[in-house]
Amino acid sequence: MNPTRRTFLQHASLLAAALPLANLPLTAADGATPAPLVKPPAHGVLREVLFSPGNITERKNCYDRFEPLKKSAQNPVMTAQMPWEQGGLCWGSVLRSPVDRKFKFFYSTDFPGIQEGAALRDDSRQGKNHCVVCYAESDDGLVWRRPALNRYFQEQFPGNNIILTWASYYNDSPSVIEDLHERDPQRRYKLMMFHLDPKNRDLNGGCLFVSPDGLQWTFTGTVLPSQDASSLWQDRRTGRYHAFLKDRQGDNRSRMVVHSDDFTTWSEPQWIFTPDHGDHAGTNFYNQSAFTLGGRTLGFLNLYDLTTQTTWVELIESGDNLNWRRMPSRPHLLAAGAPGSYDSGGAYVGLAEPILVGDEYRYYYYASADRHDAADTGGNPAQRPALAFATFRKNRLVGQQTEHDGAFATLPLVCPGGRLFLNFVCTGEVTVAIKRPGYGGEYEGFAAADCVPVTGDSLRREIIWKSATKLDALKGKYIRLKISGRNVVAYSAAFEA
Repeated sequence: MNPTRRTFLQHASLLAAALPLANLPLTAADGATPAPLVKPPAHGVLREVLFSPGNITERKNCYDRFEPLKKSAQNPVMTAQMPWEQGGLCWGSVLRSPVDRKFKFFYSTDFPGIQEGAALRDDSRQGKNHCVVCYAESDDGLVWRRPALNRYFQEQFPGNNIILTWASYYNDSPSVIEDLHERDPQRRYKLMMFHLDPKNRDLNGGCLFVSPDGLQWTFTGTVLPSQDASSLWQDRRTGRYHAFLKDRQGDNRSRMVVHSDDFTTWSEPQWIFTPDHGDHAGTNFYNQSAFTLGGRTLGFLNLYDLTTQTTWVELIESGDNLNWRRMPSRPHLLAAGAPGSYDSGGAYVGLAEPILVGDEYRYYYYASADRHDAADTGGNPAQRPALAFATFRKNRLVGQQTEHDGAFATLPLVCPGGRLFLNFVCTGEVTVAIKRPGYGGEYEGFAAADCVPVTGDSLRREIIWKSATKLDALKGKYIRLKISGRNVVAYSAAFEA
Protein backbone atom coordinates (compact mmCIF):
# COMPACT_ATOMS: atom_id res chain seq x y z
CA MET A 1 0.00 0.00 0.00
CA ASN A 2 1.24 3.47 -0.84
CA PRO A 3 -0.07 5.73 1.94
CA THR A 4 -0.75 8.89 -0.02
CA ARG A 5 -3.78 11.08 -0.47
CA ARG A 6 -4.34 9.65 -3.93
CA THR A 7 -3.99 6.13 -2.58
CA PHE A 8 -6.58 7.03 0.01
CA LEU A 9 -8.85 8.08 -2.86
CA GLN A 10 -8.23 4.80 -4.61
CA HIS A 11 -8.61 2.55 -1.59
CA ALA A 12 -12.32 2.42 -1.34
CA SER A 13 -14.92 0.63 0.67
CA LEU A 14 -16.32 0.18 4.10
CA LEU A 15 -17.99 -2.42 6.20
CA ALA A 16 -21.68 -1.60 6.65
CA ALA A 17 -22.44 0.17 9.90
CA ALA A 18 -25.52 0.65 11.99
CA LEU A 19 -26.21 4.20 10.84
CA PRO A 20 -29.73 5.52 10.33
CA LEU A 21 -29.44 6.40 6.67
CA ALA A 22 -32.03 8.50 4.90
CA ASN A 23 -32.24 9.16 1.21
CA LEU A 24 -32.82 12.89 1.35
CA PRO A 25 -31.73 15.31 -1.38
CA LEU A 26 -30.22 18.74 -0.85
CA THR A 27 -32.77 21.34 0.16
CA ALA A 28 -32.02 24.71 -1.38
CA ALA A 29 -32.76 28.03 0.29
CA ASP A 30 -33.25 30.20 -2.76
CA GLY A 31 -32.60 33.86 -2.14
CA ALA A 32 -31.35 33.31 1.41
CA THR A 33 -29.70 36.44 2.76
CA PRO A 34 -26.41 36.37 4.64
CA ALA A 35 -26.58 36.59 8.41
CA PRO A 36 -25.18 39.86 9.81
CA LEU A 37 -21.50 39.72 10.67
CA VAL A 38 -21.46 42.71 13.03
CA LYS A 39 -21.50 41.19 16.49
CA PRO A 40 -19.25 42.76 19.14
CA PRO A 41 -16.45 40.50 20.38
CA ALA A 42 -16.26 39.73 24.07
CA HIS A 43 -13.93 41.07 26.75
CA GLY A 44 -14.64 44.77 26.23
CA VAL A 45 -13.60 44.78 22.58
CA LEU A 46 -16.10 46.84 20.57
CA ARG A 47 -14.59 46.26 17.14
CA GLU A 48 -11.44 44.83 15.58
CA VAL A 49 -9.98 45.90 12.25
CA LEU A 50 -7.53 43.57 10.52
CA PHE A 51 -5.16 45.25 8.07
CA SER A 52 -5.60 42.52 5.45
CA PRO A 53 -5.48 43.44 1.73
CA GLY A 54 -9.26 43.42 1.39
CA ASN A 55 -9.58 46.03 4.14
CA ILE A 56 -7.16 48.59 2.68
CA THR A 57 -7.79 51.55 0.38
CA GLU A 58 -5.07 54.16 -0.08
CA ARG A 59 -1.37 53.34 0.17
CA LYS A 60 1.89 55.26 -0.01
CA ASN A 61 5.12 53.25 -0.06
CA CYS A 62 3.12 50.44 1.48
CA TYR A 63 2.80 46.72 0.74
CA ASP A 64 0.93 43.71 2.04
CA ARG A 65 2.70 41.81 4.80
CA PHE A 66 2.40 38.05 5.37
CA GLU A 67 3.99 35.91 8.06
CA PRO A 68 4.75 32.34 6.93
CA LEU A 69 3.62 29.70 9.38
CA LYS A 70 6.46 28.18 11.42
CA LYS A 71 6.48 24.41 11.49
CA SER A 72 6.96 22.91 14.93
CA ALA A 73 10.28 21.25 15.71
CA GLN A 74 8.23 18.46 17.32
CA ASN A 75 6.57 17.47 14.04
CA PRO A 76 5.05 15.09 13.34
CA VAL A 77 3.20 15.09 16.65
CA MET A 78 1.17 11.96 15.90
CA THR A 79 1.95 9.17 13.47
CA ALA A 80 0.17 6.02 12.29
CA GLN A 81 1.06 3.22 14.70
CA MET A 82 -1.99 0.98 14.85
CA PRO A 83 -2.90 -1.88 12.48
CA TRP A 84 -6.14 -0.10 11.55
CA GLU A 85 -4.13 3.02 10.50
CA GLN A 86 -2.36 1.54 7.50
CA GLY A 87 -3.44 4.45 5.32
CA GLY A 88 -1.83 6.93 7.70
CA LEU A 89 -3.49 9.79 9.55
CA CYS A 90 -5.26 11.66 6.78
CA TRP A 91 -7.60 14.66 6.47
CA GLY A 92 -8.79 15.61 9.91
CA SER A 93 -9.98 18.22 12.39
CA VAL A 94 -8.20 19.20 15.60
CA LEU A 95 -10.44 21.08 18.04
CA ARG A 96 -9.89 22.37 21.54
CA SER A 97 -13.18 22.11 23.36
CA PRO A 98 -14.08 25.19 25.41
CA VAL A 99 -16.12 22.84 27.61
CA ASP A 100 -13.49 20.37 28.85
CA ARG A 101 -10.35 22.09 27.36
CA LYS A 102 -9.22 18.85 25.71
CA PHE A 103 -7.61 18.81 22.29
CA LYS A 104 -9.65 16.46 20.08
CA PHE A 105 -8.49 14.97 16.78
CA PHE A 106 -10.93 13.43 14.31
CA TYR A 107 -9.12 11.81 11.38
CA SER A 108 -9.62 9.38 8.52
CA THR A 109 -7.60 6.29 7.76
CA ASP A 110 -8.04 2.88 6.14
CA PHE A 111 -6.97 -0.75 6.38
CA PRO A 112 -7.30 -3.79 4.07
CA GLY A 113 -10.56 -5.66 3.96
CA ILE A 114 -12.88 -6.55 1.09
CA GLN A 115 -16.50 -6.08 2.04
CA GLU A 116 -19.62 -7.41 0.41
CA GLY A 117 -21.33 -5.14 -2.09
CA ALA A 118 -18.37 -2.86 -2.78
CA ALA A 119 -17.69 -2.79 -6.51
CA LEU A 120 -14.31 -1.96 -7.99
CA ARG A 121 -13.83 1.36 -9.75
CA ASP A 122 -11.08 2.76 -11.93
CA ASP A 123 -8.52 0.13 -10.91
CA SER A 124 -8.25 -3.06 -8.93
CA ARG A 125 -7.22 -1.34 -5.73
CA GLN A 126 -10.63 0.16 -5.11
CA GLY A 127 -13.03 -1.78 -2.96
CA LYS A 128 -10.32 -3.48 -0.92
CA ASN A 129 -10.13 -1.20 2.08
CA HIS A 130 -12.25 -0.16 5.04
CA CYS A 131 -12.24 3.65 5.31
CA VAL A 132 -12.92 4.71 8.91
CA VAL A 133 -12.94 7.80 11.12
CA CYS A 134 -10.96 7.69 14.35
CA TYR A 135 -10.71 9.84 17.48
CA ALA A 136 -7.71 10.84 19.59
CA GLU A 137 -7.36 13.34 22.42
CA SER A 138 -4.68 15.26 24.24
CA ASP A 139 -4.24 17.57 27.22
CA ASP A 140 -1.61 19.74 25.56
CA GLY A 141 -1.97 19.09 21.82
CA LEU A 142 1.47 17.48 21.75
CA VAL A 143 1.10 14.05 23.36
CA TRP A 144 -1.89 12.19 21.95
CA ARG A 145 -3.76 9.14 23.22
CA ARG A 146 -6.20 6.82 21.47
CA PRO A 147 -9.03 5.93 23.87
CA ALA A 148 -10.14 2.30 23.72
CA LEU A 149 -13.68 2.82 22.42
CA ASN A 150 -14.31 -0.55 20.76
CA ARG A 151 -17.35 0.72 18.88
CA TYR A 152 -16.45 -1.06 15.65
CA PHE A 153 -14.12 -3.94 14.65
CA GLN A 154 -13.46 -4.75 18.32
CA GLU A 155 -12.86 -8.41 17.58
CA GLN A 156 -10.36 -7.65 14.83
CA PHE A 157 -8.75 -4.70 16.62
CA PRO A 158 -9.31 -4.83 20.40
CA GLY A 159 -8.94 -1.43 22.05
CA ASN A 160 -9.38 0.56 18.83
CA ASN A 161 -10.47 4.21 18.60
CA ILE A 162 -12.70 3.94 15.50
CA ILE A 163 -15.85 6.08 15.82
CA LEU A 164 -17.42 5.92 12.36
CA THR A 165 -17.61 3.42 9.51
CA TRP A 166 -19.90 3.25 6.51
CA ALA A 167 -19.76 0.83 3.56
CA SER A 168 -18.52 2.79 0.56
CA TYR A 169 -16.13 3.00 -2.32
CA TYR A 170 -14.50 5.83 -0.43
CA ASN A 171 -14.98 8.06 2.64
CA ASP A 172 -12.93 11.20 2.98
CA SER A 173 -12.14 14.39 4.95
CA PRO A 174 -14.16 14.17 8.17
CA SER A 175 -14.68 17.81 9.10
CA VAL A 176 -15.95 18.37 12.66
CA ILE A 177 -17.21 21.39 14.61
CA GLU A 178 -18.33 21.75 18.22
CA ASP A 179 -21.46 23.87 17.98
CA LEU A 180 -21.86 26.05 21.08
CA HIS A 181 -24.90 27.77 19.53
CA GLU A 182 -26.80 24.48 19.42
CA ARG A 183 -29.58 24.14 22.03
CA ASP A 184 -30.15 20.41 21.46
CA PRO A 185 -27.43 18.50 23.38
CA GLN A 186 -27.81 15.56 20.99
CA ARG A 187 -26.55 17.79 18.14
CA ARG A 188 -23.66 19.52 19.88
CA TYR A 189 -21.06 18.11 17.49
CA LYS A 190 -21.52 18.22 13.73
CA LEU A 191 -19.59 16.46 10.99
CA MET A 192 -19.41 16.49 7.21
CA MET A 193 -17.76 13.56 5.45
CA PHE A 194 -17.51 12.84 1.75
CA HIS A 195 -19.08 9.48 0.94
CA LEU A 196 -19.10 7.51 -2.31
CA ASP A 197 -21.85 4.96 -1.93
CA PRO A 198 -21.60 1.51 -3.58
CA LYS A 199 -25.37 1.10 -3.99
CA ASN A 200 -27.20 4.42 -3.77
CA ARG A 201 -25.99 7.33 -5.88
CA ASP A 202 -28.21 9.73 -3.94
CA LEU A 203 -25.86 9.24 -1.01
CA ASN A 204 -22.78 10.38 -2.93
CA GLY A 205 -21.47 13.70 -1.63
CA GLY A 206 -20.86 15.60 1.59
CA CYS A 207 -22.91 13.73 4.18
CA LEU A 208 -23.89 15.50 7.40
CA PHE A 209 -23.90 13.90 10.85
CA VAL A 210 -24.65 15.03 14.41
CA SER A 211 -23.44 13.77 17.78
CA PRO A 212 -23.83 14.55 21.49
CA ASP A 213 -20.19 13.80 22.31
CA GLY A 214 -18.20 13.50 19.08
CA LEU A 215 -18.08 9.71 19.45
CA GLN A 216 -21.61 8.49 18.60
CA TRP A 217 -22.68 9.79 15.20
CA THR A 218 -26.08 9.86 13.50
CA PHE A 219 -26.50 10.58 9.80
CA THR A 220 -28.99 13.44 9.30
CA GLY A 221 -29.96 12.40 5.78
CA THR A 222 -28.61 15.61 4.21
CA VAL A 223 -26.13 15.19 1.36
CA LEU A 224 -24.39 18.26 -0.04
CA PRO A 225 -23.29 18.29 -3.72
CA SER A 226 -19.55 17.78 -3.52
CA GLN A 227 -16.70 15.67 -4.69
CA ASP A 228 -14.11 14.65 -2.07
CA ALA A 229 -11.98 17.13 -0.06
CA SER A 230 -14.76 19.16 1.52
CA SER A 231 -14.88 20.99 4.86
CA LEU A 232 -17.41 22.34 7.34
CA TRP A 233 -17.13 25.63 9.26
CA GLN A 234 -19.32 27.60 11.62
CA ASP A 235 -18.96 31.34 12.13
CA ARG A 236 -19.06 31.62 15.90
CA ARG A 237 -20.17 35.25 15.66
CA THR A 238 -23.45 34.37 13.96
CA GLY A 239 -23.88 30.62 14.35
CA ARG A 240 -24.25 30.21 10.59
CA TYR A 241 -22.84 27.05 8.98
CA HIS A 242 -20.72 27.11 5.83
CA ALA A 243 -19.69 24.09 3.78
CA PHE A 244 -16.78 24.39 1.36
CA LEU A 245 -17.26 21.92 -1.46
CA LYS A 246 -15.18 20.62 -4.32
CA ASP A 247 -16.16 20.31 -7.96
CA ARG A 248 -14.37 20.73 -11.25
CA GLN A 249 -14.43 23.61 -13.67
CA GLY A 250 -13.24 21.89 -16.79
CA ASP A 251 -10.41 19.62 -15.69
CA ASN A 252 -9.42 21.72 -12.69
CA ARG A 253 -10.46 21.03 -9.13
CA SER A 254 -12.29 24.13 -7.91
CA ARG A 255 -14.13 25.34 -4.82
CA MET A 256 -17.77 26.13 -4.02
CA VAL A 257 -19.58 27.33 -0.89
CA VAL A 258 -23.06 26.76 0.56
CA HIS A 259 -24.50 28.03 3.84
CA SER A 260 -27.28 27.22 6.31
CA ASP A 261 -28.79 28.67 9.46
CA ASP A 262 -30.24 25.40 10.76
CA PHE A 263 -27.95 22.64 9.40
CA THR A 264 -30.92 21.31 7.43
CA THR A 265 -31.83 23.80 4.70
CA TRP A 266 -28.85 24.86 2.62
CA SER A 267 -28.27 27.44 -0.10
CA GLU A 268 -27.37 26.51 -3.67
CA PRO A 269 -23.63 26.33 -4.41
CA GLN A 270 -21.69 29.24 -5.82
CA TRP A 271 -18.13 29.25 -7.10
CA ILE A 272 -15.52 30.88 -4.88
CA PHE A 273 -12.22 29.67 -6.38
CA THR A 274 -11.56 28.67 -9.97
CA PRO A 275 -8.30 29.02 -11.91
CA ASP A 276 -7.81 32.50 -13.38
CA HIS A 277 -5.36 34.26 -15.71
CA GLY A 278 -2.62 34.05 -13.08
CA ASP A 279 -2.83 30.27 -12.90
CA HIS A 280 -1.92 27.54 -15.38
CA ALA A 281 -3.52 24.36 -16.65
CA GLY A 282 -2.09 22.36 -13.75
CA THR A 283 -3.49 24.56 -10.97
CA ASN A 284 -6.01 22.82 -8.71
CA PHE A 285 -7.77 23.97 -5.54
CA TYR A 286 -7.97 20.94 -3.30
CA ASN A 287 -9.49 21.92 0.01
CA GLN A 288 -9.79 24.85 2.41
CA SER A 289 -10.59 25.91 5.93
CA ALA A 290 -11.91 29.13 7.48
CA PHE A 291 -11.50 31.09 10.73
CA THR A 292 -11.90 34.59 12.13
CA LEU A 293 -8.96 36.82 13.03
CA GLY A 294 -9.04 40.45 14.04
CA GLY A 295 -12.71 40.78 13.12
CA ARG A 296 -12.12 39.44 9.61
CA THR A 297 -12.85 36.03 8.06
CA LEU A 298 -9.71 34.37 6.75
CA GLY A 299 -8.97 30.90 5.52
CA PHE A 300 -6.30 28.54 4.31
CA LEU A 301 -6.60 27.31 0.72
CA ASN A 302 -4.88 24.16 -0.52
CA LEU A 303 -3.29 24.36 -3.96
CA TYR A 304 -2.18 21.28 -5.82
CA ASP A 305 0.17 21.73 -8.77
CA LEU A 306 0.11 18.97 -11.37
CA THR A 307 3.49 20.05 -12.71
CA THR A 308 5.28 19.35 -9.41
CA GLN A 309 2.74 16.94 -7.84
CA THR A 310 3.01 18.87 -4.57
CA THR A 311 0.61 20.90 -2.45
CA TRP A 312 0.92 24.06 -0.37
CA VAL A 313 -1.27 26.48 1.56
CA GLU A 314 -2.25 30.06 0.70
CA LEU A 315 -4.09 32.63 2.80
CA ILE A 316 -7.56 33.76 1.65
CA GLU A 317 -10.10 36.25 3.02
CA SER A 318 -13.75 37.21 2.87
CA GLY A 319 -15.85 40.15 4.00
CA ASP A 320 -19.14 38.22 4.14
CA ASN A 321 -18.16 34.50 4.20
CA LEU A 322 -19.69 34.04 0.73
CA ASN A 323 -17.39 36.03 -1.55
CA TRP A 324 -13.76 35.00 -1.17
CA ARG A 325 -10.48 36.28 -2.60
CA ARG A 326 -6.92 35.10 -2.78
CA MET A 327 -4.17 37.47 -1.69
CA PRO A 328 -2.73 39.55 -4.55
CA SER A 329 0.78 38.10 -4.18
CA ARG A 330 -0.52 34.57 -3.46
CA PRO A 331 2.16 33.79 -0.88
CA HIS A 332 2.86 30.23 0.21
CA LEU A 333 2.35 30.46 3.97
CA LEU A 334 2.78 26.72 4.50
CA ALA A 335 4.80 24.81 1.91
CA ALA A 336 5.91 21.24 1.41
CA GLY A 337 9.07 20.30 3.29
CA ALA A 338 12.50 19.28 2.08
CA PRO A 339 12.82 16.02 0.12
CA GLY A 340 12.57 13.04 2.42
CA SER A 341 10.86 14.92 5.25
CA TYR A 342 7.50 14.05 6.81
CA ASP A 343 5.67 16.62 4.62
CA SER A 344 7.88 16.66 1.53
CA GLY A 345 4.99 15.55 -0.66
CA GLY A 346 2.51 18.10 0.57
CA ALA A 347 1.12 20.22 3.37
CA TYR A 348 -2.64 19.67 3.28
CA VAL A 349 -4.96 21.97 5.19
CA GLY A 350 -6.32 20.92 8.52
CA LEU A 351 -10.11 21.17 8.46
CA ALA A 352 -10.52 23.06 11.75
CA GLU A 353 -9.60 26.55 12.94
CA PRO A 354 -6.21 27.55 14.36
CA ILE A 355 -6.11 27.12 18.15
CA LEU A 356 -4.86 29.91 20.41
CA VAL A 357 -2.37 28.69 23.02
CA GLY A 358 -1.02 31.62 25.02
CA ASP A 359 -0.03 34.31 22.51
CA GLU A 360 0.48 31.83 19.69
CA TYR A 361 -1.89 30.12 17.29
CA ARG A 362 -1.38 26.49 16.35
CA TYR A 363 -2.64 25.28 13.00
CA TYR A 364 -2.77 21.50 12.78
CA TYR A 365 -2.41 20.11 9.28
CA TYR A 366 -2.23 16.84 7.36
CA ALA A 367 1.36 16.11 6.31
CA SER A 368 2.25 13.70 3.53
CA ALA A 369 5.77 12.54 2.68
CA ASP A 370 4.63 11.31 -0.74
CA ARG A 371 3.77 13.38 -3.76
CA HIS A 372 0.29 13.16 -5.17
CA ASP A 373 1.27 10.70 -7.91
CA ALA A 374 2.94 8.22 -5.55
CA ALA A 375 0.16 5.71 -6.15
CA ASP A 376 1.46 5.38 -9.70
CA THR A 377 5.18 6.08 -9.25
CA GLY A 378 5.73 4.36 -5.93
CA GLY A 379 5.76 6.01 -2.52
CA ASN A 380 7.47 5.57 0.80
CA PRO A 381 5.42 3.22 3.02
CA ALA A 382 7.77 3.97 5.94
CA GLN A 383 6.50 7.56 6.04
CA ARG A 384 2.74 7.50 6.12
CA PRO A 385 0.61 10.64 6.39
CA ALA A 386 0.78 12.15 9.87
CA LEU A 387 -0.45 15.01 12.06
CA ALA A 388 1.71 18.12 12.24
CA PHE A 389 1.23 21.74 13.22
CA ALA A 390 2.62 25.16 12.42
CA THR A 391 2.31 28.39 14.39
CA PHE A 392 1.90 32.12 14.04
CA ARG A 393 1.80 34.84 16.68
CA LYS A 394 -1.55 36.11 17.91
CA ASN A 395 -3.15 38.43 15.31
CA ARG A 396 0.11 38.55 13.36
CA LEU A 397 -0.56 36.59 10.22
CA VAL A 398 -1.29 39.38 7.75
CA GLY A 399 -0.98 43.16 7.77
CA GLN A 400 0.66 46.11 6.04
CA GLN A 401 4.26 47.30 5.91
CA THR A 402 5.73 50.60 4.77
CA GLU A 403 9.06 50.99 3.04
CA HIS A 404 10.82 54.14 4.26
CA ASP A 405 8.17 56.80 4.99
CA GLY A 406 4.76 55.42 4.10
CA ALA A 407 1.13 55.18 5.06
CA PHE A 408 -2.08 53.29 4.44
CA ALA A 409 -5.77 53.74 5.20
CA THR A 410 -8.62 51.31 5.79
CA LEU A 411 -12.01 50.95 4.20
CA PRO A 412 -14.67 53.11 5.87
CA LEU A 413 -16.21 51.64 9.01
CA VAL A 414 -18.74 52.80 11.57
CA CYS A 415 -16.88 54.11 14.61
CA PRO A 416 -17.91 52.24 17.78
CA GLY A 417 -16.31 54.83 20.05
CA GLY A 418 -14.10 53.86 22.97
CA ARG A 419 -10.31 53.70 23.08
CA LEU A 420 -8.11 52.65 20.17
CA PHE A 421 -5.25 50.14 20.38
CA LEU A 422 -2.69 49.25 17.68
CA ASN A 423 -0.87 45.96 16.99
CA PHE A 424 2.41 46.95 15.30
CA VAL A 425 6.21 46.81 15.13
CA CYS A 426 8.36 49.87 14.42
CA THR A 427 11.66 51.26 15.65
CA GLY A 428 10.56 54.76 14.63
CA GLU A 429 7.44 56.77 15.31
CA VAL A 430 3.96 55.67 14.26
CA THR A 431 0.90 57.94 14.11
CA VAL A 432 -2.78 57.20 13.56
CA ALA A 433 -5.21 59.67 11.99
CA ILE A 434 -9.00 59.30 11.90
CA LYS A 435 -10.15 60.24 8.42
CA ARG A 436 -13.52 61.07 7.00
CA PRO A 437 -14.71 58.86 4.12
CA GLY A 438 -14.45 60.08 0.56
CA TYR A 439 -12.70 63.44 0.14
CA GLY A 440 -13.45 64.71 3.65
CA GLY A 441 -9.93 64.77 5.05
CA GLU A 442 -9.13 64.15 8.72
CA TYR A 443 -11.51 64.71 11.61
CA GLU A 444 -10.67 67.77 13.70
CA GLY A 445 -8.66 66.83 16.75
CA PHE A 446 -7.86 63.37 15.34
CA ALA A 447 -5.38 64.32 12.59
CA ALA A 448 -1.92 62.77 12.28
CA ALA A 449 -0.45 65.98 13.71
CA ASP A 450 -2.66 65.59 16.79
CA CYS A 451 -1.61 61.98 17.47
CA VAL A 452 0.92 61.22 20.20
CA PRO A 453 3.48 59.01 18.35
CA VAL A 454 4.13 55.45 19.51
CA THR A 455 7.09 53.15 18.89
CA GLY A 456 8.28 49.62 19.67
CA ASP A 457 6.79 46.15 19.38
CA SER A 458 3.32 45.77 20.87
CA LEU A 459 0.26 43.60 20.38
CA ARG A 460 -1.82 46.26 22.12
CA ARG A 461 -0.54 49.87 22.32
CA GLU A 462 -3.05 52.57 23.12
CA ILE A 463 -3.34 55.46 20.65
CA ILE A 464 -4.22 58.89 22.00
CA TRP A 465 -4.45 62.36 20.57
CA LYS A 466 -3.43 65.65 22.19
CA SER A 467 -6.99 66.62 23.07
CA ALA A 468 -8.67 63.21 23.18
CA THR A 469 -8.08 59.70 24.52
CA LYS A 470 -11.38 58.24 23.34
CA LEU A 471 -13.34 58.23 20.09
CA ASP A 472 -16.76 58.62 21.68
CA ALA A 473 -17.27 61.95 19.89
CA LEU A 474 -17.14 60.04 16.56
CA LYS A 475 -19.34 57.14 17.61
CA GLY A 476 -21.78 56.18 14.85
CA LYS A 477 -19.89 58.12 12.16
CA TYR A 478 -18.09 56.60 9.17
CA ILE A 479 -14.34 56.77 9.67
CA ARG A 480 -11.14 55.46 8.13
CA LEU A 481 -7.97 54.66 10.06
CA LYS A 482 -4.76 56.02 8.53
CA ILE A 483 -1.48 54.62 9.88
CA SER A 484 1.78 56.40 9.03
CA GLY A 485 5.36 55.55 9.88
CA ARG A 486 8.83 54.75 8.64
CA ASN A 487 9.34 51.02 8.03
CA VAL A 488 6.33 50.18 10.16
CA VAL A 489 4.63 46.79 10.19
CA ALA A 490 1.02 47.08 11.37
CA TYR A 491 -1.34 44.13 11.69
CA SER A 492 -4.57 45.28 13.30
CA ALA A 493 -6.40 47.78 15.49
CA ALA A 494 -9.01 47.30 18.20
CA PHE A 495 -11.62 49.61 19.68
CA GLU A 496 -12.24 48.89 23.36
CA ALA A 497 -14.78 50.26 25.80
